[in-house]
Amino acid sequence: AMSPPTGVPPPSMAPPGGPPPGTAVAPSSSSVSSGVGGPDLPQTPQKPAASLKPEETNDTLAEVGKAAKDYLDVLMPIAIPKEEEDSRPVPKQVQCLEDNTDLFKMFDVDMHRFDPKAVRKGYHRMVQFVHPDKLGRESSTADKARFTKLKQAYTVLNDEQLRAVYRQFCFGISGSGGCPAQGHEVALAKALEMGRDLRKMGEERAIVLHKAAETGWAVQQKDQDGRSLRGDGRKTGHKFNFFNDISSSEDDEAEMEKERRGMSIQKIVEKSPKYADSFLDRVKLLLLDPRISRPSAGGAFTILDDLKVLDMLNDNPKTVQKNLRKVRSTVKQMNWAMTALLQHKESPWRGLEVKGSLAEHGITKLLGLIKSGIAFGKFSETHEEDLLKLFDTLHRLYMDIFERRGQELLKGAIQAELAVVYLLPESGGRLPDGTRVMLQDLASRPDLNGRGGVIRAWDYALQRYSVELEKDDAKRNSSGPQLPSNPDLLALDDVDSDDELQQETSKVELSIPKKIMVMPKNVLVDLEPPRKRLEELVRNWNAWRGRPRSVSASQDAEAVAAALGPPLESMASYLQEAASAVGTGSTCGRDGADLIEFECREALQGARNLAAKLLGETPEEPPPAPPMNEPPPALVPVAGSGCEVSQALKEAAEVAAASIELRQKKEVVPVAAGSAPGRGQGGVAVIRQVSRESDV
Repeated sequence: AMSPPTGVPPPSMAPPGGPPPGTAVAPSSSSVSSGVGGPDLPQTPQKPAASLKPEETNDTLAEVGKAAKDYLDVLMPIAIPKEEEDSRPVPKQVQCLEDNTDLFKMFDVDMHRFDPKAVRKGYHRMVQFVHPDKLGRESSTADKARFTKLKQAYTVLNDEQLRAVYRQFCFGISGSGGCPAQGHEVALAKALEMGRDLRKMGEERAIVLHKAAETGWAVQQKDQDGRSLRGDGRKTGHKFNFFNDISSSEDDEAEMEKERRGMSIQKIVEKSPKYADSFLDRVKLLLLDPRISRPSAGGAFTILDDLKVLDMLNDNPKTVQKNLRKVRSTVKQMNWAMTALLQHKESPWRGLEVKGSLAEHGITKLLGLIKSGIAFGKFSETHEEDLLKLFDTLHRLYMDIFERRGQELLKGAIQAELAVVYLLPESGGRLPDGTRVMLQDLASRPDLNGRGGVIRAWDYALQRYSVELEKDDAKRNSSGPQLPSNPDLLALDDVDSDDELQQETSKVELSIPKKIMVMPKNVLVDLEPPRKRLEELVRNWNAWRGRPRSVSASQDAEAVAAALGPPLESMASYLQEAASAVGTGSTCGRDGADLIEFECREALQGARNLAAKLLGETPEEPPPAPPMNEPPPALVPVAGSGCEVSQALKEAAEVAAASIELRQKKEVVPVAAGSAPGRGQGGVAVIRQVSRESDV
């Protein structure tokens, strides 16, 4: 805290817009909003600073170095006292300060085409008759009041927001929603009131910035041993978020747009579960409020019959506004994914498009109403009605996405068995295409041992895999020859012998092929990808299981928890056992798959049977692994003589045979040159007609 010294006159400060440095006016709204506290900020003008008691002293930054007896507040209404009989006459140039002349006539400017240079020129012209340094005598009370009045006029007219308020109340606005003209005094009082409000906001910001400057603007990171890490830990200005509660928006529109740019359909399908989990985590903050729901057995919740949304708004509207903005960002992301996958057959959002659109529209509308309610300090029945509708939409969308997300995870547990069981020994077949492997025991190319690749095909004739090798690191390829760390070594003579130089030059570096065909014994299955998949499945399942389930008032929450609790816990244990087993096999290396085969098969089989039971399906054994030998062609069964298909084929064969016979007759029997035209034409016509019938 900082206490203001007494008896120190405030420093002179040029008014906004460029008046002489000998004058002092209040900062405009633009300077106030930037958080700069000037010397003309409010103080109590009725009491001198010497008479203030210690407990009455303010400690804001705006009061530092100022005394009330030395200045008058520019943004406070002031009246010019009447002069005595023997006092000096008021100069004609400043009589406009006392006869209620509007500000535009006072400074001789056009309100429709505002010119700040003309305002400055008028200020310089009038300040010669009221400034204490220009009077040539001691200023009276009326002179000080006129000087403050002139600074008020300049401040209001030179600020865009204050000028708009003054013009509105001074001249009025016609039409629906307008206001009548109320004159110069009322308009000036309204503009000064707005200026004081803006200055108060600037003071609060200045205090926050001052505290942040005292505590330090740099963050020094340390390691586990308490040693300072290298690097610049200073924060720039945009990294500080002091006004999170009063921010107009919290949507990460820029980050969301950057993430969407160039995303393929398959990538959107993979990202959709992430969007659904984000929505479930954010909307539960609203649904679990005690005025909206009550807790039930098993971590579930039940929506109340009578929602007290109006009390929720009146108690803490900023918290409701903040949570709604977070939910809106997730709903926007979901709706974008729904629209992109609208014609995709594997869309996980099928049937939720309408509810998502209603939720986004309701949140956007309600945020506008809450903003107006915060401004007026009161919430009405309109806010309550719209919030009730929004809670109903969000609750229905939460239940649908919660159930659908659980079904997706159960289906993922069934698919996880297919992704792992074929990689284990004794699977009865070859490795499926797309499996990541490591090359080993290659005698012809020992330089490729330990290199990773992906199986792309299987040659039945050669009994070999076609493996696509992974590319080298781009940094390694583009680095070029490595220079010594000490540049002085470049000047030394080479100490290698001639024999070593000949051996190095005789070595032939073989290029790394894109694909290579290897035998089954030369590939080692890499269990790292299935391990990551199982661990992610375990993490998502535990997160889904920990989310609250919505239970209606007519349902028995304890019975639902007792029925679903043990199966969900068993599924988590099965998946965890499978993930641990695959992780152990990945760590053990070459013999890891043989060690964890039995435990992994048992865990995955239990997860598959339980998932099928929860989905209401019949458990099915996974299909056999891809065969090592080429399967024989499928045999087409021949139906009996009484079958309709065989009868149709027989008739078609007879018609084809008859058409062939007619064509042969047509080619053998020529038409004589002297024959009768009718006979010849008739024969040709008959043959053509029969040919057409045979063709048909």
